[in-house]
Amino acid sequence: MVFGRRNNYRPIKIATVKSRQDDSWNITLKVLYLLLQTIDLCLTVLAVQMGYPELNPFMRAALASTSSLLVMKVFIPLLICWLVPGKYLIPAIALLAVIVGWNIKELLFLIL
Repeated sequence: MVFGRRNNYRPIKIATVKSRQDDSWNITLKVLYLLLQTIDLCLTVLAVQMGYPELNPFMRAALASTSSLLVMKVFIPLLICWLVPGKYLIPAIALLAVIVGWNIKELLFLIL
């Protein structure tokens, strides 16, 4: 009988541990997405302050007012993180990482 009870509890324990690991991975991906959005915003503002034009027409319009900039680069990413599971953010994270890397490379070439 003890053996039967032990087998009944084990799948629940494994499912609980797996769920905690999934939650940790989910939060990590969401934080990474928000961090890359913030870095992209900082690099964009830095480049515009240095006198370089913004090529994205949506961001160019958003840079005209602080409220639209906050909506595009803070509230919309937060809403996306709230609604979308972390595993579906992986393509967006990869694209943002490429964009941030490109922006850093361009700024370094323009500064040097």
